[in-house]
Amino acid sequence: MRSRLKIQILGLGIFSLVFLITGCKKEQEVIITPVQVNVVTAIQNDVPLYEDFVAQVYGKSDVDIRSRVEGWVTAMNFKEGSVVKKGDLLYVIDDIEYKNRLDRQASEVTRAKTELVRAESELSRVRPLTEMNALSKKDLDNAVAEFEAARAHVSSTQASLENAKVELGYTRVYAPFEGIVGISNVRVGDYVSRAGGTSVLTTISSVDGVRVRFQISEREYLRIAQLSKEELASARKNVELVLADGSIYSEKGEVDFADREIDPKTGTLTIEASFPNPSGLLRPGLFVKTRVLLNTATAAVMIPQRAVFQLQNLNQVFTVTDSSTLKATTVETGQKIGDAWIIKSGLKAGDRVAIVGSAGLTANAKVEVIDQAWTPKGN
Repeated sequence: MRSRLKIQILGLGIFSLVFLITGCKKEQEVIITPVQVNVVTAIQNDVPLYEDFVAQVYGKSDVDIRSRVEGWVTAMNFKEGSVVKKGDLLYVIDDIEYKNRLDRQASEVTRAKTELVRAESELSRVRPLTEMNALSKKDLDNAVAEFEAARAHVSSTQASLENAKVELGYTRVYAPFEGIVGISNVRVGDYVSRAGGTSVLTTISSVDGVRVRFQISEREYLRIAQLSKEELASARKNVELVLADGSIYSEKGEVDFADREIDPKTGTLTIEASFPNPSGLLRPGLFVKTRVLLNTATAAVMIPQRAVFQLQNLNQVFTVTDSSTLKATTVETGQKIGDAWIIKSGLKAGDRVAIVGSAGLTANAKVEVIDQAWTPKGN
C-alpha cells in the first residue's frame, strides 16, 4: 500500500510539473510583443537618369616641346609647373655652330651674286656683238647659259642662307601658346638632338579649357543610339564631372565627338567632351567620372535599396497592411538612383514598405511600425 501511495504521489508531482511547464509556455506565448520595424513610404517624382563613366582629363592642347637642332642646352628660362605666355623663351641651345654656318652661307650668297653680275655683264657684251655677226650664235648661247646658271646658283645659296637663319632661330625655343609647362626632361649642360629620347624637352598644356575622354561599352552605345534626336541633343549638352572627392564640378561640358569605330580590342567607343576651366582646377591626367543626363523618368516610384531583397531571382519587398502586418510583394526594379530603386511595377506612391534589416521579418508577421523619414540621395 505504501509503495502504491508513493507511486500515486510521484505521478501527481510529474503531472503538476508538466502542467506548470505548459502553463509557463502559454504565458510566454501570450506576452510576445510585435517586432519593431522601420517603415518608409514610397514616393513619386520626376527623376533625371544619368550614366556615369570613368574618364580622364586632357589639356585643350597638350604639346610636346621638341628640339629641332642638335647641341648643348646652355639656358633654361622657366620654372617647371608654372604658367608661361605665348612667345616666352624656354630654352637656349648652343648656337656657335649655327652662327658659323650662317656666316658661310652668307659668303656663298655674296660669291654667287658676284658671279651673277659677271655673267650678266658678259651677256650684255656678247648679245650686241652677236647681232652684228661679230660673234657666233654659239657664243651667245654660252653667255645665256652662264647667266642662267649664275642666277640659279644665287637662288640656291639664298635658300641655304634662309635655312641657316631658321636653324639658328631653332636654338631659341619659345612657348607656342599660353599654358602650364611641365617637368623639364633636360637640364643645362645636356645634349639634345632632333630625334630620339632627347628630342622632347618638356610639355605645355593649355588649361583654360580641357578635354575629357571616356569609353562606353557596345551595349551602352546601342542603348544610347536608340534615343530620340531630342534626347541625344540634350545629352550632348548636359555632361557633368564628378571629381575624385565626390564633388560635382561647377561647369557643365558638351560632347564634341565620338570615335569612328568601336575598339575591337576592348569593345568600347571613345567619346570626348570639352569643359571650360576658368579657375584652372582641372589638370591633365586627372581621373574623374563623367555624368551624362540621358533622359528623365516621369512620375517614377522610388523606395530605398535596403528595402528590397531577392528571393529566387525575384525582387521582393515587405509592405505594411492597415492591420500592421507584413505582406511579401514582388516588384520589378528599374534603374538605381543614388540609394534608391526606381520601381517599375508592384508598388504605387504612398505604399509603406519595411526595411529589410529589421529582425524577425516574415510574411504575415505582426509588427510595430516606426515611420522613418526618407529622401532619396542623388546618384
